[in-house]
Amino acid sequence: MLLALLLSVSGVFLSATPARANDYYSSITEASAANTDWMSRVPDGANLAWLSVPGTHDSLALCGDTPDPDTGRCSGIVTSITQTQENHGFSAKTLTTQFDAGIRALDIRVRVDKGDEGLKFTAHHGATYQYANFTDVLEATSRFLSGHPGETVLMNLKAECTGSTFSCKDADGFGTDEWRKKIFDSYLDGRSYTGDGDRSTASTAWRKLFWGPSVTGETQSDRVPTLGEVRGKVVLLGYRNTGGGIFDGYGLQQPYPAGGSNEEYVQDDFELSTISDIDDKWEKVRAHLRRANGTWDGTRPGEKDHAYEQDALYLNYTSGSGTGVHPYTAAGGTPTATGVNNFLIQCLRAEKDRCPEFSAGRDDRFGGRSGLDRMGVMMMDFPGGKLIDEIIARNLATHTDIGDVMVVGDSISHGYEGDHTWRYRLWDWARSKKWPVTFVGPYRGTVRQAEARAPRPPVLGESGDDEPAEPGPDDARVQGEYAKDVDAGFSAGGSAHYALWGRTLTRTVPTVKPVMQELRAEDRTPDLLLVELGFNDIGWYGASADLVGTMKKFVDNARAADPDVRIVLANVPQRTTLGDANPQLPQRIRDYNAALAKAAPGWSTSTSPVELADLDKAMGCDPKATTCATTYDGLHPNALGEYRIAQAFGTVLHREFGIGSAAPAAPDSAPGRSLATPSGMKFDGTRQGVTATWNKVFGAHTYDVQWRDVTSDSNAGWQDVVPGVSAPRYDMSWQFTDQPYDGHTYEVRARAVAGDVSANRSSWSPAVRGKAAPTTAGRPPGLTATAGAGSIDVHWSAPADSHSGSIVRYAVWVYDKSTPLSHSRIIGYPASARSAKVTGVTAGHEYVILLCAWNASGEGKPSMSDTVVPG
Repeated sequence: MLLALLLSVSGVFLSATPARANDYYSSITEASAANTDWMSRVPDGANLAWLSVPGTHDSLALCGDTPDPDTGRCSGIVTSITQTQENHGFSAKTLTTQFDAGIRALDIRVRVDKGDEGLKFTAHHGATYQYANFTDVLEATSRFLSGHPGETVLMNLKAECTGSTFSCKDADGFGTDEWRKKIFDSYLDGRSYTGDGDRSTASTAWRKLFWGPSVTGETQSDRVPTLGEVRGKVVLLGYRNTGGGIFDGYGLQQPYPAGGSNEEYVQDDFELSTISDIDDKWEKVRAHLRRANGTWDGTRPGEKDHAYEQDALYLNYTSGSGTGVHPYTAAGGTPTATGVNNFLIQCLRAEKDRCPEFSAGRDDRFGGRSGLDRMGVMMMDFPGGKLIDEIIARNLATHTDIGDVMVVGDSISHGYEGDHTWRYRLWDWARSKKWPVTFVGPYRGTVRQAEARAPRPPVLGESGDDEPAEPGPDDARVQGEYAKDVDAGFSAGGSAHYALWGRTLTRTVPTVKPVMQELRAEDRTPDLLLVELGFNDIGWYGASADLVGTMKKFVDNARAADPDVRIVLANVPQRTTLGDANPQLPQRIRDYNAALAKAAPGWSTSTSPVELADLDKAMGCDPKATTCATTYDGLHPNALGEYRIAQAFGTVLHREFGIGSAAPAAPDSAPGRSLATPSGMKFDGTRQGVTATWNKVFGAHTYDVQWRDVTSDSNAGWQDVVPGVSAPRYDMSWQFTDQPYDGHTYEVRARAVAGDVSANRSSWSPAVRGKAAPTTAGRPPGLTATAGAGSIDVHWSAPADSHSGSIVRYAVWVYDKSTPLSHSRIIGYPASARSAKVTGVTAGHEYVILLCAWNASGEGKPSMSDTVVPG
């Protein structure tokens, strides 16, 4: 009452009486009934930063004095100073009305109170208690989100009490930032501090109501999430102290950086001295709309310098008040002055030339982007129902019925650890065009670099020629990381896929239906398939034009899961020459691509169109050449190839499905991969004689290794290990050299490799040196090989050296001298074996048998038979 008396006597507030309710002011219940779940109609992939979100400033500021016991309403001059929202009930009942009207951003101001329940937050505006506590806020929000799980609520939290004359005062002894954070955490974790030190009692835990990364208490979220990540949750935007400082550990770092300034992304200039200042306040709101949309007014210094930040979240407070302006006056205006809410609805309705910078016919003083396609979070006083409708309507511009996309592919789509992948390039284009796509599928990563491990003995018997079992989504081998500069949002909404290294189209035909059915059970049925398959069928299994029939079966099986799925099929890119290894490959690819181009257009239905993407043209590799500018190894895309593949698919998406204002662009060139030099080189001579290990180099596909014997010549020439190794470890083996020799000194060095050209190789590591002292078993004595009809009988004795007592396996190598380019067969036998009968040999061919003994240290050197010729 003292404040009311002082203000009324001094005549400080001379503002006009409140305006009548209308479209833009104080008519929240007139908002469209459809607003109650408006977010559920926005695709999951939409970033919160792309949206136009209506919010309320000081969301529970309803009173300035004691409510009338008959009406439950507050009145009088202090209420006129304090109130910022329509009163639809205390104890946070007003929030329910706001939620139903479409409000999705709250501004909650709290005081630390000590009562029967311990230390709690109560809602305040300045000195005035607002007849609600923070539990009321959480309960009202939780009830709404439980009934509308497709929605999310953004919340700003601020400690209100400064302890000054016209402000509130926190409970004695607890008005510190430390206690304000501890009490907020107590709500999350389900305990109530009693006010006696750190003692607490159990209470309701609210942590699950919040999006976890926004309430860690340790770090802020370093990205703005997508709507799909936060449905049914409260996202804490920021938690501020009484002076406006931002607490670390809470909220989103981009709009509310801890310990920093947020003026670039948050416009909250609220101080108004006179009614004429309302015009200036509107211009600040308007300028912030320009910044959020990448538009500038050339007559205003500095505006042109701000780059458009598509994924930045902007908050724009339309509220204002001061010594001569009530909150309701700033919002609703007077008979002679236009209020900010009125200015805003005129802008959105393109009335009275209020925002010409967002129109196509704007004059030359405006530049940058011309569309008002997002507003950010609009924090308003006394919003009218139709104003809320206008803000929400802005979100429809981002809608497309293609929301979930699944990439189905092989290694070209899967990618190797450290790659960006063409999937990322396409996702990044989609983001730039505000296509709210979510990529779906059972896998999320790339192929991980192989782990360093000791050599393993062969399996008993002979490994078959069947395709190995595909790794499941939880297999560490397919959980490789992407390039370090990949946007964090990609992990949330872009990295899922159904692509695997080595996959064939033939193998995918029976699996696509159950995978899509599993996604349907998760409410993630893909609306669109981007299919890149076929090279492995043609390259390794001899398919050609006949593979088109297999692709038709794939399409049929996909439609069996969803008859309305849209499909983009890529043809197969040529690769650089393989020489004599596969001379028919180029023609087989040409034949398949021609057959696919002829057949696929006839596969479309009215609800399930099938389109073609020309990957062969996009990659542009000459099958007669030895290098290709878009690949790192003649087939798999480098950075330039990733852009080209994304462009090929994106062009079809833009042309045939109307996605994006333009197709993706591809640069003329892209840098090679920068690889670190292997470090931490170590030498171990006690196993197979020469073992070198080093630290993993991120982004390396393989490693080149060189060795030399420096026992008698310290400048001996380096010997290449062919092929290179796939993990950061090298174990010298006897093949080709009969090395290592016991007692000799060796040096080994390595370099990281991510492609054929020198730009994709690191420098050589420093050499590591050591003496070979192998502890492998000796050569098995008495080896004989006797040719039979279609077979070879092999006999041997056990070695008798000091390391032969721990033999675990024998390996029989079957080398066909008559086909020298073929791989040797390796057959495993138990340690007790002394003979073997090798079948499956070709009559008339010359064979040599080699026999090695394996123990815990590795593979010993072989014994070799004479040449035999089976009949």
